[in-house]
Amino acid sequence: MPLVDRALSQTIEAFADVLDRLLGGDPESTPPPVMTFWCGAGFSKAWDRHAPTDGELFVLQADELEDFPNLRQLLKAIGWGDHDHINFEGFKTLGYIIDMQIRHPEIRNRHVDAHNLKLSVNEIRTLIQRRFRAACEMATVDPETLRFPVRDDPDKRAILSFFDRLATSASRMGRAVPTPLFHFVTTNYDFTIETILDHIGGGPSVFGRLYRGVTPSRICGRTIWDHLPLTVDRNLIKVNGGFEILRSGDTYHFDYRDRRDEAVREEPPLLILPSRAQDYGDPYFHEIFPKAVRLLRETDVLVIVGYSMPREDALLRFILRQLAENPEDARGKHVFLIDTKPPDVIRERLEKVFFSIDRIGWPRTHYYPGRFEDFCRAAAGAGEYC
Repeated sequence: MPLVDRALSQTIEAFADVLDRLLGGDPESTPPPVMTFWCGAGFSKAWDRHAPTDGELFVLQADELEDFPNLRQLLKAIGWGDHDHINFEGFKTLGYIIDMQIRHPEIRNRHVDAHNLKLSVNEIRTLIQRRFRAACEMATVDPETLRFPVRDDPDKRAILSFFDRLATSASRMGRAVPTPLFHFVTTNYDFTIETILDHIGGGPSVFGRLYRGVTPSRICGRTIWDHLPLTVDRNLIKVNGGFEILRSGDTYHFDYRDRRDEAVREEPPLLILPSRAQDYGDPYFHEIFPKAVRLLRETDVLVIVGYSMPREDALLRFILRQLAENPEDARGKHVFLIDTKPPDVIRERLEKVFFSIDRIGWPRTHYYPGRFEDFCRAAAGAGEYC
């Protein structure tokens, strides 16, 4: 058997074995198991192959700026007006320049002020949402039913089947109080996870079943009490914000309905844009980060899908490290990495997050060098609970 095929097979077997042991424990004497999926761009790519990568999403083209006069004027004011193309690396540098001028008025350019910086950031967020929507099928909810549509294809069926089997297996654990097996932390802005959860397990709209780390005042224009029955038990924490997260005074509301550019520009989503010094100062992040930390510390199995732990994500890598705050916390925990990047690259980055891997061999690490939808197919039937 080729080495790559053997690695894939061993990872699937390890996943099935870990899951069997977690779900097969005595419900009277063991705490409920916790599995957390940490999702990067590769997760969205598995759901929709047209989902843009960072290098495709975070670029600026001169012709696009015709619709964004404040951003065009800001680029001119800081000396970037003659750029006809700004690639991903340039975008991160631009993000850093904007962040620094927002935080430090004393270094602002001659014709730059707080207001045109704010307007320009709003326009960048509008542009990013527009580009994402144009690149792929970003399903928005039906405004009447508040359900997410799904276009049928083999990859989506494999992913839905995988999570549906996990949810069904967890419901058979025999515990007096049903508990969810898996939760999500994601760096993505889109609605992929909500769409998946809306189509597994049956029951009411997904909005009454998710805890987001912060309680919104409204969801899709309705109060949260309109989404009864509220059986909030599963976590979905978006550590970079999301297209649906909108500020509403001192609170937030989530809007998954279709919004055109004009509405987005007037009420832009909360998004962390790539920068060489990312700013997580919004109160939203002060609320959700402690929730993400608590969830990771309680996690038994961490599944990292399509997230390459980039250098600029220093704060997020620190949060990820909370799976095992010190080496002894790592004992008994497992990390599964599903990524198309070479395993040695991912392993090197992971070892910089979890120093205990070299020291004591925990958390146990398992690599699946491939796509998540293929992992879902391979996991089908691999163990009693898969």
